[in-house]
Amino acid sequence: MFVHLAKRIAMPNDTPVTKCGWNAFEGYVSAGCADGLVKVLKLEIPEVGDARTRGVAGQAQLTKNQTLEGHTNTISSIAWNERFGKLTTADSGGTVIVWVNGPQNEFVQDMLNNRTKNRISDMKWNSNGQMICIGHEDGNVIIGSVEGSRIAGKSLSDSKLAKVEWSPDSHLLLFGFMRGEIHIYDFKLNYIGQIQIFCIREGVPSAEIAGIEWYDGRNGLMTMNSKSLVICYENGAMQLMSREDDPAPIILDVDMHVASIKWNDNGSMLAVAGYQLTGDKAHNFIHFYSPWGEHLRSLKVTGKSIADCAWEAHSLRLVIAIDNFIYFANCRLDYKWCYIQDTVVYSFYTCSRPEHIVVFWNTKTNEVNYRYVRNLLSLGGFGSYCCIGSFIERGTSTINTADSYVVLLCNSIGVTIESKYIPFHPIYICVTQSYAVIASKSLVFIWGISGFIGSQMVKKQPYEKFIQVDDPAAVRHGDELQLTLMANLDAMETEDPITSLCGSDKWIFIARSSGVVLRYSLPACTLMEKIECQFRISKIALNSIATLISIIDTSGYCMLIDMESKEPREDITNFKKSDVWNVVWATDLPDSFAVMEKTKISLVRGVEVDEAVPCSGYVCEYSNLQVKVVMLDEIMKMHFKGVQAPSPDYITVYDNKLLHDMKTSCEKLPLEQVSSLIEKDPHPQLWRTLAEEALNHLDIKVAEHAFVKIHDYYGLQFLRRLQQFQGEQFKRAEIAAFLKQDDEVEKIYVHMDRKDLAYQLRRKLGDWFRVVQILQSGAIASDAMQNEAWNELGDFYFDRQQWATAAKYYEQSGNNAQLFHCYAYTEDYVALEKLSLSLQDNDPILRSIADTFAGVGLAEPAVDAYKRCNLIQEAVQMCIELSQWDMGIELARQYNLTDLKTLLTRQAKTLLDQNKPFDAIELYKKSANYLEAAKILYGIAENHSKENRPLVMKKKMYVLCGLLIEQYRTAMKTTSRKEKKSAPISASDALQGLLTEETTGSGGVSDTQLLDNVWRPAEAYHFYILAQRQYKSNNAEGALRSALTLTEYEDILPVQTIYNLIGNT
Repeated sequence: MFVHLAKRIAMPNDTPVTKCGWNAFEGYVSAGCADGLVKVLKLEIPEVGDARTRGVAGQAQLTKNQTLEGHTNTISSIAWNERFGKLTTADSGGTVIVWVNGPQNEFVQDMLNNRTKNRISDMKWNSNGQMICIGHEDGNVIIGSVEGSRIAGKSLSDSKLAKVEWSPDSHLLLFGFMRGEIHIYDFKLNYIGQIQIFCIREGVPSAEIAGIEWYDGRNGLMTMNSKSLVICYENGAMQLMSREDDPAPIILDVDMHVASIKWNDNGSMLAVAGYQLTGDKAHNFIHFYSPWGEHLRSLKVTGKSIADCAWEAHSLRLVIAIDNFIYFANCRLDYKWCYIQDTVVYSFYTCSRPEHIVVFWNTKTNEVNYRYVRNLLSLGGFGSYCCIGSFIERGTSTINTADSYVVLLCNSIGVTIESKYIPFHPIYICVTQSYAVIASKSLVFIWGISGFIGSQMVKKQPYEKFIQVDDPAAVRHGDELQLTLMANLDAMETEDPITSLCGSDKWIFIARSSGVVLRYSLPACTLMEKIECQFRISKIALNSIATLISIIDTSGYCMLIDMESKEPREDITNFKKSDVWNVVWATDLPDSFAVMEKTKISLVRGVEVDEAVPCSGYVCEYSNLQVKVVMLDEIMKMHFKGVQAPSPDYITVYDNKLLHDMKTSCEKLPLEQVSSLIEKDPHPQLWRTLAEEALNHLDIKVAEHAFVKIHDYYGLQFLRRLQQFQGEQFKRAEIAAFLKQDDEVEKIYVHMDRKDLAYQLRRKLGDWFRVVQILQSGAIASDAMQNEAWNELGDFYFDRQQWATAAKYYEQSGNNAQLFHCYAYTEDYVALEKLSLSLQDNDPILRSIADTFAGVGLAEPAVDAYKRCNLIQEAVQMCIELSQWDMGIELARQYNLTDLKTLLTRQAKTLLDQNKPFDAIELYKKSANYLEAAKILYGIAENHSKENRPLVMKKKMYVLCGLLIEQYRTAMKTTSRKEKKSAPISASDALQGLLTEETTGSGGVSDTQLLDNVWRPAEAYHFYILAQRQYKSNNAEGALRSALTLTEYEDILPVQTIYNLIGNT
């Protein structure tokens, strides 16, 4: 990241500023001063325009400057309630005032409390703005509601209270005391315990607390283990924690007297403001740290005494209170992003998802693809592919625990091509045509990725090598590293970490914090050169042919190093620029590059620097004398507001001086003279631009000369075809089409009253949205044209899985086949049934519709669809599978299906195999096959009789079996009567029927035995239960008679049980 001061505002009467705050929702800045003065300001930056005028590069306007009167003592605390738009201020005299934004857009007093004369040390609103905690210096604490009512109050201890802080869920309160202790209370002010302080060593005098800040997670966390609670003391001791009882906090010493600490809006950066003493002089600094304690950047601010700081909503600006001024600093953030093949790949995270959202935005087609990556760490790309590095949580990893990181090689739409597991944190990623270079602080992994020839991918031989920068001469292969080097991975800490990478297919350059740049050759990975610089390096970049390298130090100074010349070149050595935070080399000019300095961009060729122009974006690429810039700051704001897809307005193109002067010359000079000027300093883009200008002026001769210079055969062919057209308007339309100015072509055709040509143009381009507009605006439309356009729009949304929208267009085009797919994907079965009813019989789609209904268990519409396409057998089979036996049997009888019994038998067997006997019984019963149902039920009853089950249940099972047999007999009598009426039965047939009934059923019982003795088990259990009931009711005689009756059922009940019962009665 890079930070620089942008604006300064002085307070009236040179009053020192003691506190400041920034309302993240509405953008108001508040400043409290030593004499009780409170200022509310609003410094707005432009939200419209391109990168030249929008964002941090735009001219900030002070749209509000209001003085709030009511305090007479030094302002000791300022707190914004962003959800309710309230500002709370407190002074050293104990006065607390709550301000609200009134109807006239002026802040007015809402509540005032000046009853307590004790100094207020700190106050904080909770995350939802419902409660405020006010801490007095004497230890008295008050919790109030947003309406002004008192919720709780307590006197904590005799120590002086210094700081208060809410937990993100508002369940806990942290109170920091002057002596350094931090106590934990719940929101009802019940004591819970103390936070263990690790950053203050034993024997060191207690230091006063400078701040307690707990990020509330409102905009998500970078990773699930990000530190969000920071405790800092005035002596610079600081610890970062993930929760109040974190057993392993990160300990830091910021090496200065700390005045204020503040998290940014998404918890990704911590600002620590303070000063360092050098003799009698104080130097004010703001240090920026990551949630893991890594130092990101330092900003030195002039002045005597720094008091406070506060972040803007999107972390793009910081307000700083120093002396009698408030300074505004602009921040150029280090987003995780890259640019590949006209596609901007960037990431962001929200509180609604645990993953980072990686967006692949094609800037030409405006197509957007998303990928969700948990614990995203780094991102880099080149050409058509990018690499994404992430951390794998051990709970979800199925690989070796040492391989806890993964690098994904993705194409321009986010599809993974290859992946590689690595055993170290991937901080930096540099991608070339053939290699991906991944580095941590001390290790470098060179991974040979796939090569590319046009659109074809050529897989190379596996190539994996590791370099340990503290032992730069030692290079290990991947397997060797896994076996030996990884055993000592924890010990591979370095005092000189890697800070940047760059490279090509022949060289890798590794920059270290001390100023050393290591140069390795590829593919041998041999250390070729060690360049020592006398400064700490922040970032390096390599030109297109690996002859020049740019280096940016931690102070923002940029310089160049010639990697080929053996003798120092004076022009290269003397080139220096300050306040630089990024350099991007041109892809086609080895000596040209773009320099980002503060909020401006400069284009450099050789050592000649063009005039810097405002730029709030990030450079995507520098090619064809043009720099493409993307406004990532505005895109992140867009996602913060809930908008998902970026628009082309976020891309800005800058021309370098050569191209800009050429375009100016084309407006002022004859084209032949411009052609002569280009001859002196030619470039294909200059000739291409001249050809376009010549075509616009219908100057065929100059255009032909320019096309010859750039060997554009297609352009020459176009000029020959252009001369065949009659009429200037037709020629201009063809020229606009050649230059891909489609809107201009359509405009010309419409002006010529040739909407048919405009229709053909848009149809050929596949711009079906515009085709529909043209057809609706003129008389050229036919039904076929309209249907084609609606159908193509349906395909457009169908390919993007927007089924509901696609269905609307398919309805208009009458494309029933695709309409069916849309309804099926959206599970809109009501609409699908309507579609089914609207189709004619035997329509090919009916079978698919019927199968869809059957798949989700909608039997009735499925049967209707099957019947209309004459698939009765499939309909019956579906009914049986869905247990709709009544429907299936009725359907079979209606259509006289002869193999119904076979289907039922097969389905019953399937149900029995699936251990669903009662479903099989129900199936046989519905199909009037009572005997088979009775066999299955009898077998279940027999099993129950052998188990320890209630007697009533056993009896009921046998009774049900008997009822099924009775139904079978009734059905047989009805059938025999019908057969007698139709034809007499011969003796042989009767005998065959008797023999058939002797088949053996379930449980080893034959059909005859089942028919004759089906009621005997039920009778046995009936008398058994009756005897026991009579015995319990003291009816000894009746119990004895019932028990004696059981002697007839010794084949069913245990004999011992029967005679025990007789003996007891």
